[in-house]
Amino acid sequence: MKNILFILFASLTLFSCSENKAVEKQTTFCNPMNLDYGWGNFQIREKKARSAADPVIVLFKNKYYLFTTMDIGGYRVSDDLITWKNVYFNPEVETSALDVDHYVAPAVAADENYVYFINFTRDRTKKTVDVIRSSDPENGKWEKCGEVRRMADPCLFIDNGRFFFYYGLGGTQSTTFFEVDPATFKEIEGSKKVLREYVTDINQCKSGYHFGRRELYDEIDASAWQGNFSKVPCPEGAWIVKNKNKYYLQYATPGTICNWYCDVVLESDSVNGGFVEQPYNPVSLKVGGFIGGAGHSCVFKDKYENWWQVTSMWVGNHDEFERRIGLFPVSFDDKGRMRTHTVLGDYPISLPQKKFNPQDISAFGWMLQSYHKKSTASSSLPGFEPEKAVDENVRTWWSATSGKVGEYFVINLGKKVRMNSIQINFAEQDINPDAPKETDYHAYKLYVSDNGRDWKLIVDKSRNMVAIPHEYVEFPKPIETSFVKIENVHTPKEGKFALLDLRVFGFGYSDKPEIVKELSVKRNKDDERYASLSWNKVSNADGYLVRFGYQPDFLNQCIQVKDKETTGLLLHILTKGVQYHYRVDSYNDSGITEGIVISE
Repeated sequence: MKNILFILFASLTLFSCSENKAVEKQTTFCNPMNLDYGWGNFQIREKKARSAADPVIVLFKNKYYLFTTMDIGGYRVSDDLITWKNVYFNPEVETSALDVDHYVAPAVAADENYVYFINFTRDRTKKTVDVIRSSDPENGKWEKCGEVRRMADPCLFIDNGRFFFYYGLGGTQSTTFFEVDPATFKEIEGSKKVLREYVTDINQCKSGYHFGRRELYDEIDASAWQGNFSKVPCPEGAWIVKNKNKYYLQYATPGTICNWYCDVVLESDSVNGGFVEQPYNPVSLKVGGFIGGAGHSCVFKDKYENWWQVTSMWVGNHDEFERRIGLFPVSFDDKGRMRTHTVLGDYPISLPQKKFNPQDISAFGWMLQSYHKKSTASSSLPGFEPEKAVDENVRTWWSATSGKVGEYFVINLGKKVRMNSIQINFAEQDINPDAPKETDYHAYKLYVSDNGRDWKLIVDKSRNMVAIPHEYVEFPKPIETSFVKIENVHTPKEGKFALLDLRVFGFGYSDKPEIVKELSVKRNKDDERYASLSWNKVSNADGYLVRFGYQPDFLNQCIQVKDKETTGLLLHILTKGVQYHYRVDSYNDSGITEGIVISE
């Protein structure tokens, strides 16, 4: 398989080795993005968890600007999509930009002169909302420039000097379009039209990816729900881009509260109509692995003309609407097919600051070493045992009984491995929402050992003073080790020391897994949205990547099965009338072995 060439993200601070030497600049990242994340989610009323969603990134005057729902009440700026700085709106526009101390799913777009921002206010008494703009967003200087109708989940699209809005949210709203005068933001009479009708009956949906709203949570197999899906999906988050004179309109479904939150794409040769859903949908899907969800997204170009998607990923621990931000490369092939590359999308990804050709991230080569490895800790709360921090599940976690200095967590890797990077996903356990903002930071020390007794300090973040909930550390040189230990120095907001997962990436010195040779597929004749897959067990695999698509050369869908003992899966996201092709790859701590493509 080809090595991938990628670019991007993860808000990181430099770490110091025990010798206090600065490391080289980061060259990889790992989803979800390591942002500080706000505590202002309107669903998390006690503010006991971080959250952000519905992201938009725009490139303006060679800098990136990131806006997210219910986050910090401002936005972020970056030169490289790696390190982000928080910025806040000037007082003159705060009432336009914020609902109290935050905003929800705003429309953000940029032309050569301004960045434009339109808040989706939840105040239904308002008929219009302000449009604000900035020629200097890096310094938070904004001004009002117009008003526009109140819209749910709006998207502003600028095309050759013309300004268009797309919007629609929920089971009773269609995806709707209209054009405005860019000088006044007055709606152009007669331009409004419906582009996609809302779903009134889930059983009439042609495609199964509309199933699962508030029904499928952690499940990757739909067996228990076949024939029982009843909730109408919540289409939302319209977004549109143009590539080679073709327009791609996306929306999210079935709803943000599940791993199956995804984006659907429609294509058209016109900006204002004729959009057709594509047979390769969903265009963005991330199911299985450490964290799932890839819906309500923004697709944008970086400085080097590479396409990216920034998207919402689901956590749902302290509240159903607890979410994070993920970033994936996007490509358009010579047939015009759009693809979001999410395979093993929470493993390390390369980030060259140049033009690149995206390939599946499964080709990268830094594989997970920590899955289900033996772990111990200084202490554990009942129900939050150490094994829950090595289970590749963002919805379970280990917690110590306190947040005191010296609480620790240890992974026994079972053998010597080559460690190239590590992701430390901190959990919020018993935090104090009223604790001073100044206490909201993580500080820790990281050690390695060959025998579990003699420890070497390799990362010292004891003086760190910022929140790093999804800390990602790439080592200047690979480290050979058998044990990894993290030791607490400070936990945010008076909480306990806790980890969603401590994830070790590198090479396990195992043979690659054997090939999956026996794959069978049975499409449901009564309901073609379902298909049952079964395959042979591969003894030296850690898990499987179930790949499928509407063409043999376009297996753009992937569901990760983490358990090597699992040899079957019921798919529920297929489209009636579309023939599919399938492949099951096996993977372990040293690589991936591609399976054989079969057709229905």
